[in-house]
Amino acid sequence: MSVETLDTIKEQAIRLTPQEKSDLADFLLEEVENEKREKLAADEIKRRERREWIKANRQKYGGMYVSLDGNRLLGTGKNYAEAFEAARQEGVKDAFVDFITPPDYVGEIGGFE
Repeated sequence: MSVETLDTIKEQAIRLTPQEKSDLADFLLEEVENEKREKLAADEIKRRERREWIKANRQKYGGMYVSLDGNRLLGTGKNYAEAFEAARQEGVKDAFVDFITPPDYVGEIGGFE
């Protein structure tokens, strides 16, 4: 939306009655909340797709860094920077990049005696 269009809307809103302004404010807040809910739902779908991809591909990509867009592999690397660069080369700026632990990985916590 252009600045001019927004300014026009604001000028028109000034002429509304207090009740109409309140109704408009309620409408706008509801729109913002709906957009937030839609984004959260889309983000949750992407997270679920990533988890499923990692689970299905741990054997093949374990021990590597991967960059994903949902369940689409964008690239791999020996380190974070390489996997991130692979995603950038694919044109995805907000890719998920993480190290995939091998299937036989056993985590250890030290320092407790």
